[in-house]
Amino acid sequence: MSEQPRESSEQRFVRRALAFRAALRDPATPGFVVMGTLVVGGFAAIAYAWFGAARIVYVALQLPRVVSGGIGGLALIGVGVALFQLQSARRDAAQERKANDDILDDVAELVALAPRLERIRRRRTGEGKRS
Repeated sequence: MSEQPRESSEQRFVRRALAFRAALRDPATPGFVVMGTLVVGGFAAIAYAWFGAARIVYVALQLPRVVSGGIGGLALIGVGVALFQLQSARRDAAQERKANDDILDDVAELVALAPRLERIRRRRTGEGKRS
């Protein structure tokens, strides 16, 4: 068995930096960041309502804070997750379409080469020779 040389730390850094750069260049990345921010904001709204209500002793004054923060936070989380799934599905569909287009382009090139390949095959087998 032949062993492959170990990757140096500099090579590993460059490989990771290029992968990070490719991830940033993905058109879906800004959308994912916004959606992640919505989800984090939703959890922050719930936490704010929770801690705000915990400081108030009187229950009648706690309810508006808990209800508004809880419902608003759940709404932000729901919207963020739904948009995240939608964006992810759209990105996956775009990647699949690109892969299908690449395959169709390759097939079209092969179909365009078919007459030439047939002439080469006839030359090699001697079918095209006249006696």
